Amino acid sequence: MSEMAGKTGKRGAQGARSFSTSEGRANFALALETAGREKTVVGFDRYGQPVAALVPIEAVQMLAGHGDVDPAARAKIVRMAKAFLGGGAPAEPKTKAAKKKSGKAVKSAKKTTRSRR
Repeated sequence: MSEMAGKTGKRGAQGARSFSTSEGRANFALALETAGREKTVVGFDRYGQPVAALVPIEAVQMLAGHGDVDPAARAKIVRMAKAFLGGGAPAEPKTKAAKKKSGKAVKSAKKTTRSRR
């Protein structure tokens, strides 16, 4: 992750790299290279909620039940996945009412920003 350290994106509490979806689009090639070369999880979030992760091929092999994944790579993938998810448990999905309320707050903030210009 050394190349990504100076780029956009943020580190979680335990070092997992996470991008907003717009940052992810702008830095996808770098994120892809980092995930593959460094055997780490690169996360993407929308409005602070995890929505996707770019993982090395070894993570897919682990999910498929292949036992031939290097133990050090396996341990790092598990550790970084837990860090991205904030300790292991994925966030509960929002209810429709909470999503609607959150969307209104974002729209309101955008209007306020525009009116200040």
